[in-house]
Amino acid sequence: MFKDSAYKMNPVVFWPVVIIMAIILAVSFINQDAFAAGMAKVVDIEVVSLKFLIGPVILFLVVTSIVILVSPFGKKKIGGEDAKPQYSNFSYWGLCICSTIAIGIVFWGVGYPMTYFETPWQNWGVEAESAEAAVRAIAQTNLEWAWGQYLLYGTFAMAMAIAIYNFKQPIRTSSFLYLLNGKPAKPWINNVIDIICLIGIVAGVTCSLGTGTMQMSSGLNAIFGIPVNNFTWLIVELGVVAGFLAMSVGGIAKGIRIVTDQNLRLYYIVMIIMLIIGPTVYILDMFTESTGFMMNHFIESVCYTGGIDGNDMPIYWMDWLYISAVAFAPIVGLFIAQVSKGRTLREMVIGNWIMPALVNTAWFVIFGAMAIKKQSDGTQDIWGAIESLGLESAMWQFFGDLPAGIVFCIVFFVVIYLSFVTLASSSTTTAAVTCMNQVRKLRDGEEAPLWMKAIWALVMAVSAYTFITAAGITGAKSAALIGGMPSWILLGVAGFCLWRVMNPETYARFEKNAEKYMGFKEDEPVELKEPLEPAEETE
Repeated sequence: MFKDSAYKMNPVVFWPVVIIMAIILAVSFINQDAFAAGMAKVVDIEVVSLKFLIGPVILFLVVTSIVILVSPFGKKKIGGEDAKPQYSNFSYWGLCICSTIAIGIVFWGVGYPMTYFETPWQNWGVEAESAEAAVRAIAQTNLEWAWGQYLLYGTFAMAMAIAIYNFKQPIRTSSFLYLLNGKPAKPWINNVIDIICLIGIVAGVTCSLGTGTMQMSSGLNAIFGIPVNNFTWLIVELGVVAGFLAMSVGGIAKGIRIVTDQNLRLYYIVMIIMLIIGPTVYILDMFTESTGFMMNHFIESVCYTGGIDGNDMPIYWMDWLYISAVAFAPIVGLFIAQVSKGRTLREMVIGNWIMPALVNTAWFVIFGAMAIKKQSDGTQDIWGAIESLGLESAMWQFFGDLPAGIVFCIVFFVVIYLSFVTLASSSTTTAAVTCMNQVRKLRDGEEAPLWMKAIWALVMAVSAYTFITAAGITGAKSAALIGGMPSWILLGVAGFCLWRVMNPETYARFEKNAEKYMGFKEDEPVELKEPLEPAEETE
């Protein structure tokens, strides 16, 4: 379609990431004990030693997002006043939801609340399987998965969108550094930032693909009796790779967006059916009580580290979740920035924080409350199944006990697959951009080359398979920590950048500087078959 690519591979970013991941995979495959010891060291450094940073950063991002939502700065449009949204509200919200943690909610929808219900944190002061534990379990789950986690993606997305589309910087994760002082960072700094972000997304997607592969394999066992083993995992991953490569051929508009729309519709359909056939009043009561509790104790809960009373539950649940999630955030933020052109910053806060948080809250309340009710009434021993078969079996055990359970299992399998390929497609699309230099203005519908997307698809799939075969779900979860904390520091910088450009005078100065530091001047030029467009029209 495009004879002259707008991108040229940046070997300074591409090869270090490939080599680092190859070394990590080799160690995990050759010496599992050394890999486990190394991951334990990562946990000590990143989570145990630096967990005190998580609460303050989350609160800082909450304040930042609320200020953007209610202030005149929220009216600022991405791409300028004449820019038009590329997608409907439904499609936009779907892209924001399904390109982030959708595979996470389908994996943990039952397992996460049930774990907290059966093993409540000691500082909660409640008994396991009590009514108080039920409310706290749902509240804590939504604090972590909905109202806290989506701030990470939206913050990066807004900072990158302003830098790329309003200040004419290249489409790369490091471009948000322009917002620090109104000029691009030095090339070596940009390359280091892009390397950190690329390692983060490879590690993060490896975790999601690993857990998703295990859950889909467990689903095949529940539906068709197919044994769960390494070969089954391999076949599942090959099917997923084929799916998101097919989506990548169509690009964001014709591939990812179409599948995302159907995926979001299935989420809504499944939730509505569960709400109708489940203990409806109990679910609605749980929504009200758990949401009220979460909001009332938000600051206390998000800032709890367990470091004073010796409770290590936050380390292996809440802190791990936030640190592993932020590994995705820069690359996912770049994807969301690309689909947000024509949106105001206020619409971005709504689309990247409020709407996804509401959908996630509804999902965890419906499935978590139903599972807790079944466990409490003794009608189904979901916790016993989790302990014997693993967390990946939780949703299948839950659906299998329902009337026409096999039908629900098949539908849910489709939901998982679509969630799987959507996350992978959006991630590989932006990972491909991150390791390439943009050498000219993009034409409508132009994205990174398919061959580069295919490379990252294979890297992520091989990484996921290696980790889960070497160490199961623990290996998959550990992988996400590799790129977590460096991205956490960048997250704080991105939040600070947004405050910088909230000042009208600073924004105007940076906008004026954009003509001087336009787009692609730091990139090595390439010979094109047709001339570049005039500089003043370059975005």
